[in-house]
Amino acid sequence: MRIGLQTWGSEGDIQPFVALAAGLAGAGHTVTLVVTDIHQHDYTPMARRHGFAWRSVTSPDLRDTEAMEEIGRRLFATSSPVRQVELLMEHWFEPARQVLFVAATELCAGSDAVVGHAVMDPLRVAAQLAGIPMATLVPAHLGIPTLTRHPFGAPDLGRWAIPLWWRLARALLNRRYLPPVNALRRRHGLAPDADVLTQTWCSERLNLVAVSPVLCVRPADWGAQHRVCGFLNLPPEQLVETIPPGLEDFLARGEPPVYFTFGSMMPRNLETIREVAQVWSAAVRLTGCRAIFQLPWEDLPAIDCPPGVFRVQRAPHRAVFPRCALVVHHGGAGTSQSTLMAGRPAVVVAHLVDQFFWGEELERLGVAGPSCKRRAFTASALAASMQHVLAAPGMAARAAALGAAMATETGVANAVAEIEAMLATASSPLPRQWERGRG
Repeated sequence: MRIGLQTWGSEGDIQPFVALAAGLAGAGHTVTLVVTDIHQHDYTPMARRHGFAWRSVTSPDLRDTEAMEEIGRRLFATSSPVRQVELLMEHWFEPARQVLFVAATELCAGSDAVVGHAVMDPLRVAAQLAGIPMATLVPAHLGIPTLTRHPFGAPDLGRWAIPLWWRLARALLNRRYLPPVNALRRRHGLAPDADVLTQTWCSERLNLVAVSPVLCVRPADWGAQHRVCGFLNLPPEQLVETIPPGLEDFLARGEPPVYFTFGSMMPRNLETIREVAQVWSAAVRLTGCRAIFQLPWEDLPAIDCPPGVFRVQRAPHRAVFPRCALVVHHGGAGTSQSTLMAGRPAVVVAHLVDQFFWGEELERLGVAGPSCKRRAFTASALAASMQHVLAAPGMAARAAALGAAMATETGVANAVAEIEAMLATASSPLPRQWERGRG
């Protein structure tokens, strides 16, 4: 079958689709992955290795580096996840809506079915117009309503308040995000959506939750379309990244280091990189640990670091994390699960949106120290959380046990099987919201 995939966002929004594309291609399907990466990474080597077609679609608004950095500063300056989502959608998604829709239309024209990131409502419109089935994929489970927990960020007033909180959250989201969604739908003769969380950002056929069951125990009140397939990532032998020169020797020469990375949250701006490295360095001095700093800059010697710190631009996390004492990271869905799969505890410095959620989840499982916020990022707070983890062998043992459980999971194979099951029943009647509007 010809299966099209489309995603938008940062590396954490794209890597699950790369793994899924590889899995689908390996199962014999003809796969095309369309990516809008706000950091404009090149996934051509991955596509060539795994036998799927890859196409980059970039909005002109994403090419202005200075504007991107300014929006980044505004994102980090607010501690409100709601406001952060508004900024992301307003400045990075909505300007790209028409470009995304054109790409989605082309993708659907050559596909028998499509899978899209949850926020890819232009792809849903294109799929409906083409008359082909669509599945959605979510990298985090915090946006699926359930009576077992309140919406993230809402005060815990007890079980009685959970339905009220979800009703309020949905009303706020609908008021803010439905207008542009329905403007596109009406333009193409489709009935308007009534709810963002359960309709716009969620397929009624299949919604893949790309989260390990270790982290997401499926609530009984979820609809049948929500399938917890597990973490979507490539096994180490299928990666194209290699360990940077010198890192192998560094790992072998002493105690396991602390790995520091802010992933795609670290802008390629030398001044900002130096500021972050200074805080990391001060935390290293306070804890007396060895460390690996992941810094997205070609001239790494230009960034001062204390003795016992090894600097890398990138490193394959699957190969390096298991050899570290703990991982200090930004709380992205992919890095959070990669750290836990490696059996390592963490300290989360949350920057925006779902990263605060992942920090709380890792703390709930007892595999992370107290989270820090990027907005109030200090060396003393970071060092205190690191020391808390390093002095707690029980935390490392829990992380190792959960990592061993995750190692037995087959997330990509599960997702491929779910998509193939959807294709096998694609001749069934379409849900009501697929019907064309009248006028």
